[in-house]
Amino acid sequence: MSGATDPDQTGYQVDDLILDVGQQRLTRAGVEIPLPRLSFDLLLALARAAPNLLTFDQLTERVWPGLVITPETISQRVKLVRASLGDNPHAPRYIGGVRGRGYRMVARVHPLADPSHPQRAAPAPAELPAPVPAGPPDARPGPPPAAAGPRLPRLPWWAAAAMLLLMLIVLPWWWSHTLHPPHSVAVQRAADAVVVQPPRTVAVLPLADMSPGGGNSYLGDGLAQELSARLARIRNLRVASRTSVASFKDRNVDVHTIAQRLGVRHVLEGSVLREGDQLRVTATLIDASTGFNVWSHTYNRPWQDLLVIEDDIARAITRSLEVVLTSELAQPSGQQSGTHLAAFELYLQGLAELYGPAGTAHREQAGESFKRALALDPNFALAYAGLCERYVQGYESTRDASLVPQAESACARALNLDGSLSEVNRALAGLYNLSGRHGRAEAIYREGIRSDPDNADNYIGLAEALEGQHRGAEAERALRQAVEVEPTYWEAHNALGGFLFNHGRTAAAVSSYRRVAQLTPLAPLAFNNVGAALEMGGDFQAAAAAFERSLALEPTRSAYSNLGTVYYFLGRQADAARSYTKASELAPEDHRVWGNLADAQWQTEGARAQAQENYRRAAELAQRGLEVNPQDAVSWMQLAYYRTRAGDGTHAERYSARALALAAKDPTVQYYAALIALQHGDRGGALEALARAVEFGYPPQLVSAAPDFASLRGEPRFRRLIAPAKSSQV
Repeated sequence: MSGATDPDQTGYQVDDLILDVGQQRLTRAGVEIPLPRLSFDLLLALARAAPNLLTFDQLTERVWPGLVITPETISQRVKLVRASLGDNPHAPRYIGGVRGRGYRMVARVHPLADPSHPQRAAPAPAELPAPVPAGPPDARPGPPPAAAGPRLPRLPWWAAAAMLLLMLIVLPWWWSHTLHPPHSVAVQRAADAVVVQPPRTVAVLPLADMSPGGGNSYLGDGLAQELSARLARIRNLRVASRTSVASFKDRNVDVHTIAQRLGVRHVLEGSVLREGDQLRVTATLIDASTGFNVWSHTYNRPWQDLLVIEDDIARAITRSLEVVLTSELAQPSGQQSGTHLAAFELYLQGLAELYGPAGTAHREQAGESFKRALALDPNFALAYAGLCERYVQGYESTRDASLVPQAESACARALNLDGSLSEVNRALAGLYNLSGRHGRAEAIYREGIRSDPDNADNYIGLAEALEGQHRGAEAERALRQAVEVEPTYWEAHNALGGFLFNHGRTAAAVSSYRRVAQLTPLAPLAFNNVGAALEMGGDFQAAAAAFERSLALEPTRSAYSNLGTVYYFLGRQADAARSYTKASELAPEDHRVWGNLADAQWQTEGARAQAQENYRRAAELAQRGLEVNPQDAVSWMQLAYYRTRAGDGTHAERYSARALALAAKDPTVQYYAALIALQHGDRGGALEALARAVEFGYPPQLVSAAPDFASLRGEPRFRRLIAPAKSSQV
C-alpha cells in the first residue's frame, strides 16, 4: 500500500459500514450508528486484524489495555456491537466467533483513503441544525434590540465561530420550517437525517378506546402508562418518558415522526375495547426505522384477565427486542402484588389522569384515584408509587411546599412495599434535588448506578446533585458518563449541553445541542433551542416565531416565559404580560413567572400598582420555596428584589446578605443586586454590582438590553461596561 493513507489515521470500510477513525464515527449509507467508546474500539480492533482471528487475550490487550477482562465480558460487548449493527450471531454478516478462542471479522474490509468517499456508500445526509440552549427558563435574558431593527452582535472569537456555524445550519432549516407546512419536503429531508436509534428503545403510545359508546379511554391510557413503567424497570431497555408519550394522545401524527421526537426505534400502539365483562386488546410493535411490524397480537379475554394481558404484552415486547429479564421482573405483575382487580382499575385511571392534560385539577383527580385504589388494597405498592409521582410532579410544576412531605411519605411507603420500583427512587431523588437536599439525592443516584450502571438517568441526576453542592468537575464527569453509557439518549446530551452553557462554555455546548437536534429533530425542544439561538443573534422576531412554534407543539411554562422575554426586549410589554400570564396559569406556585409578569407590568404606563401586587405574590411564593430549599441564593436575592419593588423592603437587606453569603460570585445574584441598588437610587452601587455580574459571566449585551437600566445609559461607567456588546454590533 505504498503511497496510500494510513488506515489507522482514516478508517475502514467493513462491507456497507464506514468506520471513520478520525471522527470516531460508524455510519451505514450516510446514517450514523451510535456506538459507545468500548464498542467502537472493539469493532476497530477486529477491522484492523481482518480477516485474522483475535483471541480473547489479544482483544483484552487492544481494547482494555492494562485491565483483567474475562471472556464473558468480551462476549457481552460483542453482543452489544452485534445488536447495534443488526448482526445475526447465527448467520453473521460482520463478526464471527470461534468458540472458546475469540472473534474475527467475517465481512470484507478495505482501508479508506478518505472516509468521506467510501467505495460503496450512499451520500451523507445534510447536517441538521445545531441549536444552542435557552438560558434559565424564567430569567431575564436576551440581547438588545437595535434601534432600526435586529442587529447581530459580534461575539468573542470562540463564540462567534460557534454562532456562525450555528446560523449557517439553523437559518436554512428554520426558513424551511417557518415558510412550509410541517410535512413539507424540507422538513421531511431534515427528518430523514436523524440517527438510527438502537433496537432496545421503545415508546408505548396510549391505546385507543374502541369501546361502543366510549367511556374507557382511561383504560387504554392507564394500561399504556403502566406498561411503560414496567418496561422502564428492565435493564438495557430505554423507554420514552410517560409524560412525553402522553402528549401524542388524540393527535394525528405518524409513527415515524413520533419515534423521531421521542428518540426511540420502536413504538407500541394499539386499542382497547371493553363490552360488558369482555375485553379485547390489540397491540402492535413497530420498527419505526423501517415501518415494519415486529410483533402484533389481539387478546380476547374476560375482563378479569386484564393483568394477564399486561404480562403477556410486556413479555412479548422484551422477547421481540431480545432483552433478558431478571427473575424478579420476569414474575407476572398480578402474582407479584396479589392486586385486587378493582384497585388495579382505579390505579390505571389515576395514571391516565396523572399523565393526561396538564393542570392541577387532573393531578388532584389522579391523587384521589390512587387513594381509592389504596382503600381497596392498602398494600398496593404501585398505587403508592403513583401517589408519590403525583406529589413530585405537583411540586415540580407549582413549587407548592406543602407537597414535599406528602411526596416523601408516599414514596417511602411504595419502596417499603416493593423495592424494585426504581422510578420511585428516581422521583424521590429528583424531589431532593429540587428542594436543595442534594446530599440525599446523591446517595440515591449512586445506589442506582451501582445497581444499574448503564442507565443514563442516574448519572444525569447525580450530576445535578453534585452541581448543587458546587462540585462542578464531578458533575461534568457524571454527565459525560451518561453520554458514554447511552450515546443515543437525547436527554443525556441535553443535560451536558445545559451544564456547559451555564458554565460559559458556549462553543462546547453547541456540539451537545446539535446532537439533541439530530436525535429528536421534530421535538418542541428543537424549536425552543432555535429560538434561543436566534434571540442570541439579535433576531427577536424570528425567535418569537420559533417559540410560538414550540408552544404549538407543546404548551409549557418555560416556552411561554421565553416568549414573554423576547417580547419584553422588543418593547411589546402587553404581549410579554400575556405570555407570562399563560406561564403563571401553568405554574401558579412558581415565583419566577409572577416576578417576570410584574417586570413587564412595571415597564407599562399605568400598571405599576398591578405590578406591585404581583411582586408581593412572587415574594410570598419565593418565601415558601425557600422554606423547602434555603440554599437557593438566587431566590433569596429575588425575594429581596420583589420586596423592594413592592415597597416593602423591611427585610430586603437581610435577604440580600443571605444570598451573597451563599453565592457572591453568582452573576444572577449580582444582577438582581444591581436592580435593588438602583431601586434605592444608589446608581454607584448598581454600577458596581453590574460590573461584578459581568465579571462573573453575565453577558454585557443582556445588561445593555435591559430596560430596567435605561437611566444608567448616559453614565460613562455603564457605557464602558457594555462596550463589548456595543462594539460587537455589525
